[in-house]
Amino acid sequence: MKYLANCQRASHGPWVRAVCSVTMMVLLHSRAFSADNEIFRSLTEKGIEVEQAVLKLPAPTMADGLDAAAQQKLLGQVADENHPLDALLRKSPVSPFVLKIAGDDPSEKAGTLRKVDLWFVAYGDLKKLSDETFLKSQINDEAKDAPESERGKLLTADDLKQRDIEKTDDRRYLASHFTMFDRARLSGVMQAQLTRADQSIILAATIDPRFAKDRDFPNQWQSIVRDDDGRSKVGPPQPYASAGFYIKATQLQQPSGAIFVEYHLVFDEPAGWFNGANLLRSKLPLVAQDAVRKFRRRLTETVK
Repeated sequence: MKYLANCQRASHGPWVRAVCSVTMMVLLHSRAFSADNEIFRSLTEKGIEVEQAVLKLPAPTMADGLDAAAQQKLLGQVADENHPLDALLRKSPVSPFVLKIAGDDPSEKAGTLRKVDLWFVAYGDLKKLSDETFLKSQINDEAKDAPESERGKLLTADDLKQRDIEKTDDRRYLASHFTMFDRARLSGVMQAQLTRADQSIILAATIDPRFAKDRDFPNQWQSIVRDDDGRSKVGPPQPYASAGFYIKATQLQQPSGAIFVEYHLVFDEPAGWFNGANLLRSKLPLVAQDAVRKFRRRLTETVK
């Protein structure tokens, strides 16, 4: 995921870029926090649908209001033989993380819908995730890596008014363009909402269907093919409507300074993207590893 840290180039980690862009822009520009995260509830209760197939995102692994013992018990359920609890809790940028990509289990298959779950522990102050200086540094890093044509745009009140969408303090709309492993070009607008509790933050986002045929920011994808001379050619636009994610960061009671981060994503992967090639499973682990490490390092830096 283009997580809350310095993000990957679009061709290397497309959903990492999308998640990072939405997260940074919403956290930086949100001055109010919703008491009820409607987008989060929709993703976990209704899910994402494509051609009558539905995938719901799971409820958060780490609930709010737990004591240290209950939190440790849940952490033990995330851990496994390859990711023991003591390694997950180690205070290091290179500590392991747990990544699961749905598809191996037949019960998790739902047509072209794909689900990704990521869990890891970082160390720092939860309040830093909404510190303006910290967030601006992340956005600046992202801008250095991203081509100008693929940098996100936070829609203004005037942009929304032209589309009869009411601006609210707790909703943000980010238009973005990025490339899926040099095979498909994806663009559209994600609507995001942030909820903050005493010891946690939840950010949820989903593609906004009101931009399906928008004149400036249409929700669509286009295939990328190479001709006989090796030049890239972009195919005709196809509608795209199904993707959503949420991130929850929870300050743990123990160890001191530990933050449990979980990320859950569901999205449609049309057959025309990769023609059956399993690029997600082969490329995403390295993308996630780099993003998690950079996030951990950034979080431990001093806000100046």
